[in-house]
Amino acid sequence: MAEPRPGSIAAAAIEYANVTERVALRVARMEGSGTPERAYTLATEVFREELGKVSVSGRVAILREERLDERGQVRSLKTQPGILSVGDKLGGGDIEVDLAVEPVEGLQLLVKGQGGSISAVAAAPGGSMLRTPDMYMSKLIVGPQARGKIDIEAPVAENIEAIAGAMGRHLSEITVAVLDRERHEGLIEEIRKTGARIQIRSEGDLTPAIAVGNGADLHAVIGIGGAPEGILAAAAIKCLGGEMQAKMWPTQRSQVEKLRENGLDDPEKKLTLDDLIQGNDVVFAATGITPGETLKGVGYFRGGGRTHTIVMAAEPRMVRFIDTIHALEPDAGLQGFQL
Repeated sequence: MAEPRPGSIAAAAIEYANVTERVALRVARMEGSGTPERAYTLATEVFREELGKVSVSGRVAILREERLDERGQVRSLKTQPGILSVGDKLGGGDIEVDLAVEPVEGLQLLVKGQGGSISAVAAAPGGSMLRTPDMYMSKLIVGPQARGKIDIEAPVAENIEAIAGAMGRHLSEITVAVLDRERHEGLIEEIRKTGARIQIRSEGDLTPAIAVGNGADLHAVIGIGGAPEGILAAAAIKCLGGEMQAKMWPTQRSQVEKLRENGLDDPEKKLTLDDLIQGNDVVFAATGITPGETLKGVGYFRGGGRTHTIVMAAEPRMVRFIDTIHALEPDAGLQGFQL
C-alpha cells in the first residue's frame, strides 16, 4: 500500500479517526437515555475539543443543525448554540481543509438503545465540498461493481436491473436500503415490483452507504435523506471506489436561494461525486457508537473502553479498521483488559 505523501490530508487520517473515537467513547454512555438534544450537544462539544487538536487547520463546511420532531416542527439539535457551527475553524498547521461533521448519525437509535449509530467526519481540500443548507437530497449510491452503470434520472427499475447485471446477479439477489419515510411509499413499491429485497430503515443513510461500498450484502442506497449526510456519504464512496449520484430536494425557496449563493445555480442538476466533493484528496473516519453492520459499538470495562473505527483515504486508496482499547482511568486494566 502506498504511503500518503507528506502534507496531504491522507497523512492526517489517523488523527481524524482519533477524533471520532473520543466522541464515541463519550456519547455512547448516553445509550438509551431518551435525551437526543443532550446527546447531540455532548457530541458537538467533544468534536470541537478534539478537532482543535488535529495538526491540520479545518473549517466546518457541513454540519446538521436542526431536525424535525415527531410533530413535524423544526427543532435545534443542540441544547445551547455556539458549541460547533458551520464556519468554525479548528486545528492547526498550514493545510486548510473543509470538514463535514456528523456528531451522531442515528441519534434516535442511540437514545433508544438501538444499534446502528455512528460518529463520523470527512476532510477534503478547502473549497472542495459542495456547500448545502440543511435540507434534503435525493441519492443513488452503489459499490465499485456497479460504478458507471447507474443514472439517478432513470426509473428505479432500470437502475436495479443495471446493478444486478453489473454484479452478475438475479434481481432477487439485490438488496436496497431505503429510509422508512412517507415520501418513499411509491419508491418502495417500485422496488418491490422488481423482485429486489429491501431494507427499510428507521434512520440513517450514511451507515448503509459505508456498507454498500465495503461489499456487504447490501448493494444500493436509494431515496431522499439529509444533504449533510450526503456529503459525508460522497467522501466515503470516493474512498471505497463506488459511485454516487444526487439531486438537491429543496422544500423552501430560501434553500434554492442559498444553493445559488453557494454556486449551484441549477437546483435540479444531476450531481456526481466530483460535484459533491472535488478531487481525490479525501479522508473519511467513523466510529461505531452502538453495534451496527459494519462497525461494532463502544464497549466499556472498569476504567476504560473499546472502540471499532473505519478510516479511509481516496488517494492513495486505503481502508483500515481499527479496534482500540482505551484506558480512561489510571488504574484501568489492572484487573485485565476486555479483549
